[in-house]
Amino acid sequence: MSNYSLKKTLVRINRFKKEKLRGRLLMVVFAAYFVIISGFMLLNGMWFSPDQFIIAGLVLALFVAQPLAFLRDWVPFVFLFLSYEYLRGLAPKLGMGVHIFPMIHVDQFLVGGVLTANLQKLLYTPGTLHIYDYFFSILYMMHFISLLVFAFFLWLKKRHEFKRFVITTIALAYAGFLTYVLYPAMPPWMASAQGFIPHVANVASDTFASFVQTVHIPSVYQFMDPNPVAAMPSLHAAFPMLVYLFMVDIFGKKARPFIIYPMLVWVAIIYTGNHYILDTIVGILYAYAAFYGVKYFYSRRARKEEQQEQLGHQLPRGVVPAWEAEGFSLAAVDLPQGDAGVPGGEARN
Repeated sequence: MSNYSLKKTLVRINRFKKEKLRGRLLMVVFAAYFVIISGFMLLNGMWFSPDQFIIAGLVLALFVAQPLAFLRDWVPFVFLFLSYEYLRGLAPKLGMGVHIFPMIHVDQFLVGGVLTANLQKLLYTPGTLHIYDYFFSILYMMHFISLLVFAFFLWLKKRHEFKRFVITTIALAYAGFLTYVLYPAMPPWMASAQGFIPHVANVASDTFASFVQTVHIPSVYQFMDPNPVAAMPSLHAAFPMLVYLFMVDIFGKKARPFIIYPMLVWVAIIYTGNHYILDTIVGILYAYAAFYGVKYFYSRRARKEEQQEQLGHQLPRGVVPAWEAEGFSLAAVDLPQGDAGVPGGEARN
C-alpha cells in the first residue's frame, strides 16, 4: 500500500472515530438533559406534558443545529396528542354507564381478591411514605416521559423509524380513547372510595402531594379535564410495552432485558391503586395490536413500492405500460374468465 493510500485510510478511520465519539457524547448529553429536567419536574410534583416537552426538545435541538426540522416533525405529533387528551376529557360526559365489577371479578379469579388491596395491605402504611412508594409513584408517572424521550432518541438517531413510532403511538392513544367512550371503567381507588372493594389508597397522589411545588410551568393541560374513568385499557401499561417492542424490533436481542422496565411499571400501576390486572393485560394487548398493525401497513406499502420500482426498471424511462395508457386495470375482477367472456370470442374445449 502506498503512503498516500495509507494516509487516506488513517484519515477515514480518524474521521469515523470522531463521528462515533461525537454521537456517543450527544447521547450522553441527551440522556443527562432529560434526566435532570424530568427529575426537577417530578420533585416539584409535575411531569412532562407534550407542549412542555416540545419546548425542552427544541432547546436541545438548537445544539444539534436542527430546530426547524424538530418543529416540522414534532408539532403534528404534539397537536394530535393534545387533541387526544382533550377528547379523552369529553368521554365521561357522553353518558355511557361506568363498568365496575368485571375487572374486580378477574382479579378475584386470578389471585383470590383485589390485587391492589392485597399489595397495599402488605406494603402501604397510611400516613407514612416508604422509599418504594416514591419509586412506584415515579414509575407510574414516567410512562409518558419515557415515551417522549424514546421518540426523541429515534428522531436523533433513527429518523426513518421516528415517523412509524409516532403513527403507532397516535393509533394506540386513539384506540384507547374509543374504548374509554364505549367502555368507561372505574379504577381501584375510586371503586374503594365508593365501597365496592376493600380500602385502597391512591398512592401516587399521596406521594406527589408530599412534594413541595416551588415552581409552576404553564401547560395547556391545565385547561383540560382529566377522565377519572379511563382505566380500560391501561395506557400506562401500553406505552412502556410499545417502547419495548420498538427497541427489540430495531436493536434485536440485546434490547430484550429492557422488558424489566415495563414489568416494573405494571406492578406500579396496580400497587398505586390506578389499575386492575385486566386493565393492564388489555393495555399490553393494545400495544401489540398497534405495533403489529402499523408494521403490517408499512410492510405492505414497502412491498407495493418495491413492485412498482421493479416494474419501472423493466420499461424504458418515461414509458408507461400499454394498459395504463389505455386506462385499463389488471385487477382480477376486470379480467374475463375465459375466451367466452371476450366480445366476439368463442369458448374453447
